[in-house]
Amino acid sequence: MPIIKLKKALHENVQENVFRIQLKDKGGLKDIPAFCRQQGLHCSLLTEEPLIEFEIRR
Repeated sequence: MPIIKLKKALHENVQENVFRIQLKDKGGLKDIPAFCRQQGLHCSLLTEEPLIEFEIRR
């Protein structure tokens, strides 16, 4: 579900260059960076506890 929300945010906010996403599911530690690589986006892990938080840049 987080990847779907991220795809939607990227599509709807074409002018934005920086996005932040927060997750509870540890699977996101692999899924979000993999998605970003496929899309040519830069992904930085900001925190892992209490929530996983990524910063994503176009």
